Amino acid sequence: MKRLLLVLAACSDALDQRLAIVDQPRILAVVATPAEAKPGEAVAYATLIAGPDGALPDDAAYMNCTSPKPPTEDNAASIACVAGDALVPAGVLPIDACATFGPDTVKPGFRPRDPDASGGFYQPVRVTSGDLLAIELSRVTCDLPNAPGDLAVEYVQRYVANANPVLHPLALPVVHAGDDVALTPSWDPPELFVYYDQLNQVLVTRREAMRVSYFATAGAMDVDASAVGEDDPATSASTVWHAPAMPGTQTVFLVLRDERGGVATQTIVVEVR
Repeated sequence: MKRLLLVLAACSDALDQRLAIVDQPRILAVVATPAEAKPGEAVAYATLIAGPDGALPDDAAYMNCTSPKPPTEDNAASIACVAGDALVPAGVLPIDACATFGPDTVKPGFRPRDPDASGGFYQPVRVTSGDLLAIELSRVTCDLPNAPGDLAVEYVQRYVANANPVLHPLALPVVHAGDDVALTPSWDPPELFVYYDQLNQVLVTRREAMRVSYFATAGAMDVDASAVGEDDPATSASTVWHAPAMPGTQTVFLVLRDERGGVATQTIVVEVR
């Protein structure tokens, strides 16, 4: 039976504090390029797969989900998609993505999708590698729902599709067994984006919130993930990696996510002396 990991597209305040140490093969992240596209546009995917001995080859296969989830389901994708019963090859966002997974839903028994906290809509993509299974939520540009005509036009004129964040290379010092190693990843300033405030019926400019997650093949982390809110101008975060007590080759993984579904990753091979 395949192991399921739901890969979320946006930042969350619920930071998982249990999964930093990779003790079995896992999908840590799926990067879509571009990070946001219109229906009918091409999107390429790359997957960061990790195991106890370091990074594993990216042999992932990608399929677009074709079935929206009914209101009675509370998963990131429909059961039919997860089970493999409602799929087509990925590589191009389906032309009806905004109708199936966005605000334009017209299928009987399904209501229009609600946008996420950043105003976005997402095409679920089923990602498989061996017995690993993940759901990538690939952001799709849809028309602005429930807005006056003039605001909808202005939104289209001002909105810029999301791009993946830029994670700066992180060099680690010489690491000895049992060392406490500061991990301080940094990134380019987050993007600004236009957002429709439906309550007040105005367009506002917001800055993306960011989240960076830390993983390692051994040792322990003080903090497994750090969140930087949209009102915080910080472009870095930190935790402490407690290196294992025994020498050997270890790997540290960083996964940076922005609020609109963009992802950047970094893999650092460390010789613990």
